[in-house]
Amino acid sequence: MLDVGEATVTELRVIAEGARAAWRREFVRPDGSLVVQTQASHVRALAFGLVPDALRANVAARLVELINEADGHLATGFLSTGLLLPTLADAGHPDVAFALLLQDSEPSWLTMIDRGATTVWERWNGVDADGAAHESLNHYSKGAVASFLYSHVAGLQPTSPGYRTFDVRPVLGGGLSWVRARHDSPFGPIAIAWRLEADVLHLELDVPGGTTAHVVLPDGTAAIVGPGTHSWSGAA
Repeated sequence: MLDVGEATVTELRVIAEGARAAWRREFVRPDGSLVVQTQASHVRALAFGLVPDALRANVAARLVELINEADGHLATGFLSTGLLLPTLADAGHPDVAFALLLQDSEPSWLTMIDRGATTVWERWNGVDADGAAHESLNHYSKGAVASFLYSHVAGLQPTSPGYRTFDVRPVLGGGLSWVRARHDSPFGPIAIAWRLEADVLHLELDVPGGTTAHVVLPDGTAAIVGPGTHSWSGAA
């Protein structure tokens, strides 16, 4: 067994590359498609950088096809559901991510809300259409969708431990016209608020002491700012 405490960064990189190479030999076909044709397998392949860069676009396109084949519904389990929407957005398909977020027929998050949920259920049909309840009605796995709301819809992503540095890159979509988010970092609260007025995005950001934010608006406007309250406007 490897003692991680004694391993060097180089040794760990060698192990990681070996694992990635073994995965590719087992799960990537000669034509570049994946052996396991499920949404979950494509999500993990993209999220963990398992497929070569040259194949990422095709694997992402196939993930979108699998979602379309499911009539615009997700079909991922506990280990991939939290990664699904960020992976789609990062792979160039934010429209599909928002469509899944706002899907209102089973399986979907909004189905739970339509059936009176105030928590996120273990099963998509934790309360079925007839009102019968099944298993846990308060479960993290599907609630992991909240990370997408922070990391992409609000746009907040740490770039160093403890949010000493962080990015703010809002991803627009889904017909949303405003967003407010707050994260209590070790340095203090980070607050983000944006709103759309016509085709203009207005963003306000509170940066806590001891931290630095890198802000990028959808139109490419960028800034690096320190502690304080800041605001920007740019084309949506």
